[in-house]
Amino acid sequence: MKMSLTKSPIQIGFLFLSCLGLFATVCEAGNEISFKNDVMPVFMRGGCNAGDCHGAARGKDGFMLSLFGYDPEGDWFRIMEELPGRRANLSAPEQSLLLTKMAGTVNHTGGTIFKPESKYYQTVLRWLEAGAPRDGEDAPVPVRIAFEPNYVEFDRPEGRVEPTLWAHYSDGSRRDISDLAVYMSNNSSVAAISENAGIEAKQSGGTYVFARFDKFTTGAEVIVLPAGKFANPVQAENNYIDTLVNARLAKLRILPSDLCTDEQFLRRVTIDLTGLLPTPEEYESFMANADPDKRTHLVDDLLGRVEFGELWAAKWGEWLKIATNTNPGNGTAMKAGWNYYHWLREAMVDNLPWDRLATELVTGNGSNFRDPPSNYYTMLPVDKLDPQKLAEDTAQIFLGLRTQCAQCHNHPFDRWTMDDYYSFTSFFTGVRRKHGSEAREYYTFIDTDAEPAKHLIDGRPMPPKFLGGDLAAVKDKDARKVLADWMTDPSNALFRRNLANRIWAHFFGRGIVHPVDDVRISNPPSNEPLLEELGRRLAEDYAFDARKLVRDICLSRTYQLSPSTDESNRRDESQFSHAYLRRTRADVLFDCITQALDYQPEFRRSTAKRAVVMFEGGSRDDYNRYFFSTFGQAKRETVCTCEDVTEANLSQALHLMNGNTIDDAFSRHRNFVPGLMKQHGTTDAMIRAIYVRLLSRQPTDEERKQITGLTPDTADALPKFYESVVWALLNSSEFLFNH
Repeated sequence: MKMSLTKSPIQIGFLFLSCLGLFATVCEAGNEISFKNDVMPVFMRGGCNAGDCHGAARGKDGFMLSLFGYDPEGDWFRIMEELPGRRANLSAPEQSLLLTKMAGTVNHTGGTIFKPESKYYQTVLRWLEAGAPRDGEDAPVPVRIAFEPNYVEFDRPEGRVEPTLWAHYSDGSRRDISDLAVYMSNNSSVAAISENAGIEAKQSGGTYVFARFDKFTTGAEVIVLPAGKFANPVQAENNYIDTLVNARLAKLRILPSDLCTDEQFLRRVTIDLTGLLPTPEEYESFMANADPDKRTHLVDDLLGRVEFGELWAAKWGEWLKIATNTNPGNGTAMKAGWNYYHWLREAMVDNLPWDRLATELVTGNGSNFRDPPSNYYTMLPVDKLDPQKLAEDTAQIFLGLRTQCAQCHNHPFDRWTMDDYYSFTSFFTGVRRKHGSEAREYYTFIDTDAEPAKHLIDGRPMPPKFLGGDLAAVKDKDARKVLADWMTDPSNALFRRNLANRIWAHFFGRGIVHPVDDVRISNPPSNEPLLEELGRRLAEDYAFDARKLVRDICLSRTYQLSPSTDESNRRDESQFSHAYLRRTRADVLFDCITQALDYQPEFRRSTAKRAVVMFEGGSRDDYNRYFFSTFGQAKRETVCTCEDVTEANLSQALHLMNGNTIDDAFSRHRNFVPGLMKQHGTTDAMIRAIYVRLLSRQPTDEERKQITGLTPDTADALPKFYESVVWALLNSSEFLFNH
């Protein structure tokens, strides 16, 4: 994402609007100059209060402004009263250091920002000439901003349009601020945006452009169509998901790929739903089945397995940071962590609705040994029970919001302000913990008389307030219960869309909003109608039964598309026109390797039989730790989904080729290959069995021919030869990736 900060005057796009005076630097409400509404936008426009200039935490060159203007009163003080007479000279306004620095007539690290003849310079000059007044308490303030229009479509990869950016004020007035905002584009290779809201088409695709003004960010969708005619054949659709995806693809003139093969579907859906490979017996049964609804029956069977719940318990275990306090800085006692995980596993296996799961966690009280959900509050050390951290984690896990930026300043690319941050923190200021009967036991309880959080700037108490909503009625109540009721209400779009997006991302390798826990105005969904419908169905139709939404996804044609691409969809990275290649997560990959080799690994810190069910994740397993760290398993130090890394790298390839994971399996299970040879007598049958076992498909004629041509003549050499074939396939991208 690129932000463009102007350093020179701009040309006004609409002459008739200029004639009306809507580009004037004074508010429509009157002729009085306003520090907040006229001068501070000039600072933002020039980049003066950006993070790399005077908006830095300690300012720059001895002068500090609040980042993007979150503290107007503080900025006025620093200009007028911090060093009286130095930055503003009211007797000779043009000699004010504020202006001479801006014009570059005296030494300025930032160079010339605005020339004296520019309207921005003149605005600051007029303010100084008026005596640099403070705004009165009744001065109108912006309440929202909006593009007009907020949707732009180019019929070819060329051209330019100039929408208007409006600010709406508390007194009912509005103002054209196209020349005062800061602009950015999510994908400047598709559409770039200039300093005066001019949008220029670059190449075909879809993107969003954004504007920042005051504490608000808004966006406009931009579609750039490819040149030439587009023939869009009628696409087959299995359910509402396909309807919404195909509508988006047609809008972008992208054709979806064909359906995947039965072999691809069997492997893909089995790994996605259970974290395991299909067995050779399951392969033979599925491929021999002539029932046209066999894919539906397979999905229903896999959804009913214990492994489905265990896989989602592993994912939630990472989001909830389930770990023991052997990890410096966070964690709980071994006994408590074990109980916490098994409570979560049982909830996932028994299909506990996710709204109830969230409520039990957020309102957890009691002993960390006997009341497992209370461990939601023991993942931080007792001496660091931080309401701010609890609020941040809760917003990120259950609402998909990263509010951390708003702790010290208004969020630069979203709607959350410092007021929002500290009001949300107040839901957790009453959380308390005390020791139980032994040192490892803690009791979580709530103090209903606790004081709310105090604002960082002026120390005023901030009563609990829902994010994007109203003040909460929490008097004499557990504020967390009030929060949970609001959060899990089926009408709460933040909650339901976040959960639906996380489910979707599991099956496609990326969310409709991506990353899934970074929902913000400047990171919009790639398919808004799809995300909205998934969230609505999960909450309203399915009562937060995640299995029902998973079933919809897996039975959609969109999920069952081939990974093969053509010229139409080759560049598609976010519209789900084909199956994306996805490297399986570390614990699932480990289990697939050991399953393929019929090998039971050792886990030093767990009695688990599979990596997926290790209660605190594989990153803490002494014996196999290198594998899990190399393949990016989450360390559970934060709630961020970014901890689970699935990108491939050279270290992974070297470990599979030379490390102990595969080598131990062969050396400790020496009967694996001889057993296969005994079961499958001929070379041809043996090759087929290996391919089915590892890749869930039969070898091609070319693969069979190549391997047969390398087969040794002596029987004694055959076991080692077949081990090499297995080793080669385990190292192949086809095995490591789900597709």
